[in-house]
Amino acid sequence: CSACAAGTFQDKEGQVSCTGCAAGSFQDQEGQSTCSACAAGTFQDQEGQISCTNCVAGSFQDQEGQTSCSSCAAGSSQDKEGQVSCTGQEGQSTCSACAAGTFQDKEGQVSCTDCAAGSFQDQEGQSTCSACAAGSYQDQEGQTSCSSCAAGTFQDKSGQPSCSECATGSYQDQEGQSACSACAIGTYQDEAGQTSCTVCAAGTFQDQAGQESCPSCAAGTSQALTGQTSCSDCAVGSFQDKEGQTSCSTCAVGSYQDKEGQASCVLCAAGSYQDKEGQETCALCSAGSYQDNVGETACMLCSKGSYQDKSGSPSCNKCRDELTYTTYIEGSVSADDCQGPLLSFKVGKKGETQFMTNTGTISVKANEQLDLNAESGNWIVRHPNDPYREYFIIKQGDAEIHLDTGVTEWLLEPMIGNVFCFKDVEGHGQYFGGYQTKDAQGRPCDDGQYCRNSYTLEMGPHCMVNNQPSSCGIPTCVWDVQCSAGDGIGYRGTVNAATEKSKTITCQAWNQDFPHVHPQFHPSSSNTAIYGVGKHNLCRNPDPKNTQKPWCYTSDFWVRWAYCDVPTCDATLPYFEQK
Repeated sequence: CSACAAGTFQDKEGQVSCTGCAAGSFQDQEGQSTCSACAAGTFQDQEGQISCTNCVAGSFQDQEGQTSCSSCAAGSSQDKEGQVSCTGQEGQSTCSACAAGTFQDKEGQVSCTDCAAGSFQDQEGQSTCSACAAGSYQDQEGQTSCSSCAAGTFQDKSGQPSCSECATGSYQDQEGQSACSACAIGTYQDEAGQTSCTVCAAGTFQDQAGQESCPSCAAGTSQALTGQTSCSDCAVGSFQDKEGQTSCSTCAVGSYQDKEGQASCVLCAAGSYQDKEGQETCALCSAGSYQDNVGETACMLCSKGSYQDKSGSPSCNKCRDELTYTTYIEGSVSADDCQGPLLSFKVGKKGETQFMTNTGTISVKANEQLDLNAESGNWIVRHPNDPYREYFIIKQGDAEIHLDTGVTEWLLEPMIGNVFCFKDVEGHGQYFGGYQTKDAQGRPCDDGQYCRNSYTLEMGPHCMVNNQPSSCGIPTCVWDVQCSAGDGIGYRGTVNAATEKSKTITCQAWNQDFPHVHPQFHPSSSNTAIYGVGKHNLCRNPDPKNTQKPWCYTSDFWVRWAYCDVPTCDATLPYFEQK
């Protein structure tokens, strides 16, 4: 008989052939009566085989005589051939379980896959990895956990490999957050990835959340505190002309501001003033004062010769005649304070009443009547042919004068000296004879008395007010003091030298007879009152019939008398001082 070949067997006698080994078994020798089962970890899926095949990696067989191998279950693996188990197969001892940080979602695999970035697995033998939750991240593969987003960052999606920085205008002060918080009003953040916001500095504000800067306070506003949502308007009386300021400036003297939130102050208008800082209005100049400029801190009193009866005026009103009228104080509030000569006249019986305040000529027809009335002061009526010899005086309060002499022209001249001003400077107005009945403050004199200075007090012409002497403010004359008017009989100046052939000679005193005897012009009550002759050597004209200007006896033996170099009064000089 022939021996059965390898891969076959015959377990009976008297057979004509051998039988192939069934699947799951093998026979590697000849002449055998049985086949051997495939060992665990191997298999044979065909008949008549002389060997078994090892289970490939990723599969296993834990029983003998099998025709196939089983794939490693999901979550397990086997990287070797001919194995009886896979790693990681729960309850099994055949496959290896995937380690933490890895997974396997397919059967029959020889290895596990690392969890991708953005995911993790903290347990063994898993078929999937878990995505990192919002607020966390994982930037490496095969990790068992995710990291929380750091403060200043966030992640609003799951499964991310990184966190994003908080944008400008926002912040995050905690870890593991899915969003950033907007900076609150009054704060800002100009950098990304920050854990806090910055408080708006003084002089700035922020009224919206989530901003990267704070706007500066506009001109006209300020903010002294930090972290504010608005700026404050500058109060009335203050201003701010710059942006981003912590305070407002008070309006300077001479200016004001009556509105809030302004970038500048308004200069006080002409006619007003402000002497304090931080005011919302300017004060009007009171009656008797004025201001012709803007932005001033005080008003000026109306000068002598002017007045103002209204408040808030940029100028004063001049008295009716700038040359012959004055006021005896500064700051007059009424035209009634103006003092000066006034003559009313009427030419012909049916003529209209006219007025004169200064020297002038009145023409009439032959035998036509001229009516004159001294409304204020005394007036000299001069004959035009011989004005310094033929004249008469009409005084304030006299009855109206009627002239019809056939003269066709009359020269009228107001008497200013010692009526509206005083000339005798050395006597402080001793011979003043005006009609003023009020003191310099406008108060009426006791018992209606006139202003006088009979005792040559230094205060000048005065009167009793409430039983106390009070100055009437009568000014010093300019005409007949600083210059000589007319024939010079009224001159009361202080020139005391004469001129003869370009030679200046000091005057001889009137009360002396050396070097020249002159009995006619010694000081006497009439010479002193009319001509100003006294115990002095000042130039005078006590002889108007023969001389036409101030003169004096000289101290020179060879020059008995000579004219003095006294300027002649004209319209360029005021009648009296207006200081």
